[in-house]
Amino acid sequence: MSAKKGLALLIALLMTVGLLAGCSTGDANAPAEGDGSAAANGDERTPATFSLLQMAAATSTVDPWIDTPVGQYLKEKTNVDLEIEYLVGSDVRQKASLLIAAGEYPDLLTTSDASGDLKAAGAFVPLNDYIENSTNIKNCYTASQIKLMTQEDGNIYWFGNHASENAVYPTAGYYLNMDLLKQADYPQVTTFEQWQQLIIDYVEKNPTYNGQSTIGVTEPTEAWRASAVQYGGSRFLAGYPNDGLTVIDQDTLEAKVIMTQDFQKEFCKMLNKMWNLGIADPEMFMQTDEQLQSKIGSGRVAGMYDQRSMISVGLDALEANDPSRMLVAFPVVFEGVETELYRGARTFQPGFGIGISVTCEDPDRAFQFLDDLASEECQTVLRWGVEGTDWSYGEDGGLTKTEEQWAQYNDVYYKQEQGIEQMGWFYFWPGLEAFPESGTIASPSNTPEYAQQAYEDYELEFLSHYDAQTFCDWFNPSYDATYEPGYSIRQRIDTSDPRKIAGETALTITLEYVPKLAQCAPEDFDAVWDEFVSKLDDLPLAEYEELVTQMAQESAPNYQN
Repeated sequence: MSAKKGLALLIALLMTVGLLAGCSTGDANAPAEGDGSAAANGDERTPATFSLLQMAAATSTVDPWIDTPVGQYLKEKTNVDLEIEYLVGSDVRQKASLLIAAGEYPDLLTTSDASGDLKAAGAFVPLNDYIENSTNIKNCYTASQIKLMTQEDGNIYWFGNHASENAVYPTAGYYLNMDLLKQADYPQVTTFEQWQQLIIDYVEKNPTYNGQSTIGVTEPTEAWRASAVQYGGSRFLAGYPNDGLTVIDQDTLEAKVIMTQDFQKEFCKMLNKMWNLGIADPEMFMQTDEQLQSKIGSGRVAGMYDQRSMISVGLDALEANDPSRMLVAFPVVFEGVETELYRGARTFQPGFGIGISVTCEDPDRAFQFLDDLASEECQTVLRWGVEGTDWSYGEDGGLTKTEEQWAQYNDVYYKQEQGIEQMGWFYFWPGLEAFPESGTIASPSNTPEYAQQAYEDYELEFLSHYDAQTFCDWFNPSYDATYEPGYSIRQRIDTSDPRKIAGETALTITLEYVPKLAQCAPEDFDAVWDEFVSKLDDLPLAEYEELVTQMAQESAPNYQN
């Protein structure tokens, strides 16, 4: 995937959690102007400039985005200039704390893991009336989703987001590099024990690569990225989906904090084993995320766990340097676990999103801008590009691309220069939902045509050894959600709630002890684990579990339609 794909896949994966946004008309209690089409009333809009802080992810974009063909088109239709800032080199909650302390916010901002912090600080304008009187936004949500976005005080402060299934790569998994898999005669990797042994055997036979030591296992450990070792990697091994720092029983919806569970202990034992064998990354607990991406790009890494969107920069570099060592994800579980749920649920996530800040000087106009962006015309341009240049209408009235236009869509540099999907998380439609007028799937990356031509030749050759069509073939498919996911619940809990504080404190303790558990002598591991658990036992984690259980169970009726 050279210029073409790793970063393009980051954007595609970002689209699978497509954040939605809001509406207004200049008067929160008046009906929207025009017929809901930005093209019909763009000239009537008052010129405005708004700032946006994107804290949900660091998305690559050109500067200034507004100068691209797509940016210019949308500026004309909405009569708005947008100044976007991406979170760089800072933890989400740390950045939120700085904003809260100053009492000044960008006009628009995404919440990510800081939802509770920002809500408690009164950072957002209530959106209820805007939604009710909007032209486009209200069509993006069901009545149940509106209820899910509503906070305890009866207000909606940000717009939740829809998640959809990416058909090209799985969202997360336990990775092994292609050279390892080739040398092992392309095994189907299913168990945690098998995954570990393949790495051990490979490093023994291949101790160096390009004059540097082969890294058997490495993991992200900087700031919020440390969630991979705090709780992220172990839950899947036990057959659970992604529910934040909890696992939730799929039948009873009872929640348990991951850090105290035996399967987290087994994950830490793996790190300890690799460390004492001398094949774990010796810099694992000191490295920045940039250093981790560099190591992935170097081709030295034999295996790791992570979410694909989080390592896309490294994968881009790896493809450019040596695609024969590309990392491939597998749905690894413990021996005896019958079902894996790596791809999780297709769900609505109300716990985080985008909102309008209380320091925005013209919230009515800001909401009007967002409502214009939610029109099918603007969404088509944002996602598909400019008609004639990037797509055209087919005989059935749907959007279609020529082979050349698909090649352009797969070129990340072209997309940056054109402005396609470069605006941040303004994806108002669920990723698998078709546009009402054209009937076309809103995201090009979720069309069958994209899946058929998304892979490079080396990937197709690799898949042929597994008799597979996609890298998702050995994963279970996504399924319909039956409750609000635990990570969304966590983000909604007020940060001043002692139960929320207990969960966050547990993460801090876990980050302190994972390096100790990894680096201690094998005979000392159980003692260090007992010390770690005893510190967690001092926290009211049972009360946090009860709260998440209650919220998951209360959300369930809203996921039944």
